[in-house]
Amino acid sequence: MYNSTPLLLLIIFVGYTDICSAEGNKTHDWDILILTQHWPLTVCLQWKESLPQHSCNLKNFWTVHGIWPTKLGTKGPEFCNSSMHFNQTQLEPIEKQLEQYWTNIHNGSIYTLWKHEWKKHGTCAATLPALDTENKYFGQGLKWIKQYDMSNILGKSGIEPSNQGHTPQDVWNAVQKSVGKNPTVQCFVDPKTKKTYLFEIRICFDKNLTLTDCDGIKGPSDPTTGIQTNCPLQKTIIYPSMLPPEYSKPFYTITTPAYLQHSWLLEALRIIQFLQWVTL
Repeated sequence: MYNSTPLLLLIIFVGYTDICSAEGNKTHDWDILILTQHWPLTVCLQWKESLPQHSCNLKNFWTVHGIWPTKLGTKGPEFCNSSMHFNQTQLEPIEKQLEQYWTNIHNGSIYTLWKHEWKKHGTCAATLPALDTENKYFGQGLKWIKQYDMSNILGKSGIEPSNQGHTPQDVWNAVQKSVGKNPTVQCFVDPKTKKTYLFEIRICFDKNLTLTDCDGIKGPSDPTTGIQTNCPLQKTIIYPSMLPPEYSKPFYTITTPAYLQHSWLLEALRIIQFLQWVTL
């Protein structure tokens, strides 16, 4: 007599894999791209708050944190394609620019940061032909940060580092006025001092790589204005030009030109920097 059990199991297995595949496709679907820029001094402050011995690689301009494909109303997707391995040689043509504008503030390996961003977010963005390689994905970040440089955008509205007289609403308005779309503003609250620092600014793009509102992405928003921010809108926030003294030692490392390395000029530079920080 014919045994139908193997055939039945095969049908069940095929049906199960189809369901899993459909769920996987749904999980990896996304609506918009979030370009996140962060302010290096606040990133460093947060990093050193967790452990004072941490050192930082600081810039005096906004840098890219990441480009994150996002489903509205939720987070992710993330880690979409494990077969798309990180290959640092693909970034060689743009590596110098990435070191400048998409750097590891935490002073770790730059390749570790890029590998993490590619595996977690780039493999999801790669469903777009315009972003389906490392060179395209990271290259797009370079194009956007030059076009939508937050140092310039905020500066046009009179918002400069060390200016503590602005609210999150001021920052949000400055970005919205410049790009014409609703951004989101993120702050970091120092648990020791309870002071609030400007941390990240995010602007959003659709699948045509065209600016769009960030409305609807997951995250806190002000119930009165609807502005997407985790910052207290009623308070002024700090846009730091330097770290507080308690976080300045050890402070940071500097990428130094070769002609200054192991020279008396480098030592003099270090002394000047030290004096600047101890006299805050």
